[in-house]
Amino acid sequence: MNNAPHTPSWRAWWLLCAGLFLLLMFALGSRGLNEPDEGRYANIARTMVVSGDWWEPRMSGYGHYDKPPLIYWTTAAAFRLFGINEWSARAPSLLGALLALTGLGWAAWRLYGPRVAWWAVLVCGTSVQFFILARILTPDMLLAGWCALGIGAWAEARHRGGAWNWWAVSLLFWTLAWWTKATPALVPLAGLVVGLWLTGDGAGRHALRWPLLFPAILVLGSPWYLSMLHTYPELRGFFFGRELAGRMTGHVDGRRGSPFYYLGVSLVAWLPWWPLAAWSAWKIGVARAERTARPILRKLGVEGCIVLVGLVIFSLASSKLPTYTVTLAPWAALLLARAICATWVTDARPWPRAQHGVAIGFAIFAAIGVMLLPRFESSLKVNSSLREVARETQSNGPRVVFADRYWQGLEVYLGPERVRYVAADERLRERKSDLGIPPELFLNPHDDAWRELPANDPLRLNGAQEIWLVHFLKQERSPFADWLKSGQSTRAGDFELVPARVENGVVVKEHSQG
Repeated sequence: MNNAPHTPSWRAWWLLCAGLFLLLMFALGSRGLNEPDEGRYANIARTMVVSGDWWEPRMSGYGHYDKPPLIYWTTAAAFRLFGINEWSARAPSLLGALLALTGLGWAAWRLYGPRVAWWAVLVCGTSVQFFILARILTPDMLLAGWCALGIGAWAEARHRGGAWNWWAVSLLFWTLAWWTKATPALVPLAGLVVGLWLTGDGAGRHALRWPLLFPAILVLGSPWYLSMLHTYPELRGFFFGRELAGRMTGHVDGRRGSPFYYLGVSLVAWLPWWPLAAWSAWKIGVARAERTARPILRKLGVEGCIVLVGLVIFSLASSKLPTYTVTLAPWAALLLARAICATWVTDARPWPRAQHGVAIGFAIFAAIGVMLLPRFESSLKVNSSLREVARETQSNGPRVVFADRYWQGLEVYLGPERVRYVAADERLRERKSDLGIPPELFLNPHDDAWRELPANDPLRLNGAQEIWLVHFLKQERSPFADWLKSGQSTRAGDFELVPARVENGVVVKEHSQG
């Protein structure tokens, strides 16, 4: 498949790697942890560091079984190394981005040569979806990194005639992908298998050995699940019902969209490069390709099949989020890079100015966005950061905070001992079902942290202490309604903060914040 004679110099590679590293690192910890995802994963990782129990993920005192533990382990390790802060929380996503670029460059080099590899890394590192998710704590970018390395190791095995040692390395990376997010790891692998069959790549099929690879991944990825099932047999329905079948047929989180959802997502996510690549494809005649399917598929290559199969699978699934397709982003970048290299890049013109202008323009635009976002981090509704709330409520000394909505990240900033949640009973039940906690295992280990409040009861709390009431302004109902009208309040983005005291179990108005 190698058809690119021009070899970028090592200086060009070093400049590319350094530039992308600095771009991804730029102000990584400048904004607070966004809810709910960053708050959730940071909360669980912080609990692991404090408790010393790294095997069973726990959030706010409850077991959380939505994901296998590798994303929590890497976040907790970053907290141990660099402290509990926003930069450390996002270090796993930064690591995943670097791994994804490495795997992409590795696979592209072996399949198409150094020229295409260089452009593929540039296109991927400066695409909208990749840049954004490299700066958000979720499992998706780390998953993309392991999957890309798995495909890179497969390309190496193919290059070496199906060498078993490189197959074993590929198996290791796919297993780590499974330990990061389980079944979504199989989506790009399924696309690779389909691509090898459709393109007639016998050497690639021999190197992959997929009838052996798939069961090996399942066996090596099962210990944590088997351990949890042994400890909590009730999780059987949770794992196979809510988490497996539910995401295909109608997930409890309600993440639904039309069958064309990911078409719209892709048109934004893979900017700014796809219009240029589409024009390139038109110029070289791919848009007017041969009438038979096999030549078209060969032009798309295995990377095109990975993208198409992945989009089909995610489109058929009921649960939809724009983060899911980041595992496909490196292979979309490789497809786009091939189109660019076929038209714009030649031995006489290896570094066309227009394409570099696109990359530099994106970097400038992205850097401006990164610097501006902290100004709005508390005004993003349910995706807000609670950092400003934490600073305001603790500015005059530590106080306990009572919130009328569950915010996972608030405990990361204040510690669980200073955070309580108060809600009308039906709203708290909604949070129980949305925590990733099986209802039959929702056993409260510390009742003072979660308070169910009947809708018309007066607000009564145990203890005698200075407190803050934190009201989410986008929430219609609140047990704090009377105090929001009468108390001295402070605004912090989408939140209203009211200082108060608890006397004889009843909340009373406080006239000053001192």
